Amino acid sequence: MQLDLSTLLYQLLQYFPWYVALVLAPMVIRILIERALGIRPEIFETRISPLPMINMSYETAFRTVTLTALYYPLFEELLFRGIPYLLFGTVGAVIGSVVWVLMHPAWQLQALSDFPLWKKIAFTVTAAFYYASSAAFYTMMWLDGDGLCAILYHTFHNGWITLADIIREVEIPTPWKRYRYVRKHPVSESYPKLFRKKGGEKTEEREEEEMKMSFVIRKSTKSLSDEVEEAKNLFVRRKVKNE
Repeated sequence: MQLDLSTLLYQLLQYFPWYVALVLAPMVIRILIERALGIRPEIFETRISPLPMINMSYETAFRTVTLTALYYPLFEELLFRGIPYLLFGTVGAVIGSVVWVLMHPAWQLQALSDFPLWKKIAFTVTAAFYYASSAAFYTMMWLDGDGLCAILYHTFHNGWITLADIIREVEIPTPWKRYRYVRKHPVSESYPKLFRKKGGEKTEEREEEEMKMSFVIRKSTKSLSDEVEEAKNLFVRRKVKNE
């Protein structure tokens, strides 16, 4: 069966109002509620690097986009809705969607172990509401015989969210980035000049901050006493120079 591109585009446009109503609007509601609870998306992110201020590497970004925007939508749509629908009809698609809905807060709650119980319950309710609404959108397309549209919308949704998140982290330079390192960190707030883009005049103050920063973040093989002695020597050298 040959795919008619114009027909596919027309179908995608037909479903767009439903995408706004059943996916985007509930997502905004969920974000507002979770922010009020003090729960932010950064909590669920897995940090590969031991230094959280270092930019995401290109290879990690590429893998993240491939998995989240391509593999997961195809896998989830076929496993939880497509195959159950083909085997068991509408009941199979509904049951698969219920499992898909519960699967998301089930793993996300692992990152909220330090939160009080009432916040965990509130998060479970808001997350289930959002994913149930999204599942209704994708299931509707499968029941209409437009499973390909469901896969494409799922890919589009995961894709723009993933790209919007990692564009701030990937090591590829972008003109709108203020700092060479991503996300605020206690060290970056103490020594903000070090985190600015390279270039410009290297003042004495900036040089001192860079030395302090390298002392703070480097992975040293020296003993603690050696580190303390080096810090004392640095202080003495700076004091003599100023005098």
